[in-house]
Amino acid sequence: MEQTAKPPEAQKPKNRTILYAIIIVVLIVVGVGVYILTLPPAKTTTIGERITIWDTSGACIQTASPPDCGFKDANGNVNVTIAKGTTVEWKNTGGQAHTVTSCDAGHVSTYGTSACPTTNNSALPSFDSGSMAAGSTYDYTFNTNGTYAYMCYIHIWMHGTVVVTP
Repeated sequence: MEQTAKPPEAQKPKNRTILYAIIIVVLIVVGVGVYILTLPPAKTTTIGERITIWDTSGACIQTASPPDCGFKDANGNVNVTIAKGTTVEWKNTGGQAHTVTSCDAGHVSTYGTSACPTTNNSALPSFDSGSMAAGSTYDYTFNTNGTYAYMCYIHIWMHGTVVVTP
């Protein structure tokens, strides 16, 4: 019996691990690219008015004279006038937690008329920052004309007003 020589086998890659690694890297790069492309656009809000929520050394006492806490704009005013579509940012620079809460009918019924001496027109939207720790901010965009009274429901003697004009 004669033995025939076997035909030479096709050469196999010496290291399939390199091939698998390349495939995995390509899949990861494609996955990350798809993830980045499907992210929602970053929120870009232009702040039109900044209001500081302040207190002195973490104190906010109702009977303090002069007041030791409150709301104020860059000029020290409690009341501000802005154009419709303007975003207002409140920043808590004090040591106490504070809120920015509209004086709408729902909040007036919850916190009373001493917290909100003026009730906002029912056509105006309500807003509420919730409790804001020291250093935190709250933004709200005013898209409806009118006069918005607001207060801090933690310190119900703190009041401010935003007047929105066309």
